[in-house]
Amino acid sequence: MYLAYRLIDNFVRKKNDIKIDNLAYSIFSSSIIFSVAYLVSGIKSPILNALRMLENNPAYEGSLVIDGLKYSVLFLIILIITISIIIFLSIKLFTFMTKEINEFKEIGKNNVAVAIITATIIISMSILVKDSLYLMLETFVPYPENSRIF
Repeated sequence: MYLAYRLIDNFVRKKNDIKIDNLAYSIFSSSIIFSVAYLVSGIKSPILNALRMLENNPAYEGSLVIDGLKYSVLFLIILIITISIIIFLSIKLFTFMTKEINEFKEIGKNNVAVAIITATIIISMSILVKDSLYLMLETFVPYPENSRIF
């Protein structure tokens, strides 16, 4: 979340010369931080599933700590890339829908309405993508193969 805040601060606030006490900017940046926290909150389940599958595999001879770190890093990298894409697409979607408004200039002018709509789109996209993201992460879990009956 700290990394997300630093990126927002550098790429949005400083680039558009927005003051730190701007309420619209606070709403906008809060939505991004909330999205990051919301998407990161469920990453432990795929990691724990991967470790359980490795631990229960009788042929497994590796270190659970090292493999746990591998899966954690892999899942975090996928999550960071996905979060970046979601936030970028959410902002692009809003700018596409409102071609006559420059969102960041409006946020710089402390236009709370624009900030709330942008924040809602970012959070909504995160909610819509969360289950699909975790399903994608689960594909990296080494589940045992099932025997086919037919």
